[in-house]
Amino acid sequence: MSDTIGVDEARAGLHGLVRRAAVRGERIVPTEHGQVAAVLISPQELADLEDGLALARYEPEKATGTVDTVSHDQVVSEARGEARSRAA
Repeated sequence: MSDTIGVDEARAGLHGLVRRAAVRGERIVPTEHGQVAAVLISPQELADLEDGLALARYEPEKATGTVDTVSHDQVVSEARGEARSRAA
């Protein structure tokens, strides 16, 4: 669900709009002079969109074999090395 609202009205009721986006998952669309100025969404919706974008970027690389990967062992090894260098 999306609610279009003028910027001035959005400014006056920002707290309530933030709660609507965060709690109810509504999209709030402030407009200025009839043009979309921004979109207020929940943190979860943003995370979902970012995950979808990352996957969309990854799939073509995976299909062509050009994706850079790091093994689990390499990650663990590097993490342990960083922990030792910080302790020293």
